[in-house]
Amino acid sequence: MWNRTRITNCLPIVCLLLTLWTKVSQSTGYFELQLISVENLNGELADGECCDGPRSPQDRRCTRDECDTYLKVCLKEYQMVVTTTGACTFGAGSTQVLGGNRFSLTTKNNPNKIDDAGKIVIPFQFAWLREFSLIVEAWDWDNDTRN
Repeated sequence: MWNRTRITNCLPIVCLLLTLWTKVSQSTGYFELQLISVENLNGELADGECCDGPRSPQDRRCTRDECDTYLKVCLKEYQMVVTTTGACTFGAGSTQVLGGNRFSLTTKNNPNKIDDAGKIVIPFQFAWLREFSLIVEAWDWDNDTRN
């Protein structure tokens, strides 16, 4: 029925057909960060200024208003010394304003349940890496440094 020569001649055609039918593998997923609480007791920015308004002349505390805190997240390639400048090569995300100087995102009825408002999801379309740098920054929404 089939002889060895005929099988040998058909083998390259069969291999070519199998190659055309194979699908390329594609990796997809998401990186998820869940914020539980934030605490900025003095209501200060990173440079030491108050979020909203000047310091009190008596005790040098920030008293006018609380910060309007939201978070920005940057996922980038692994860096020995992490820099906040440059592109977020693997993705970025942010939250809406979550609260003031101090807040918790656990629900009042169930302290083990966390509000999804503090969740940041960054989708990706590549094979996940073993090493990466994650930069999480807390920002004030309405101060003069928001550019």
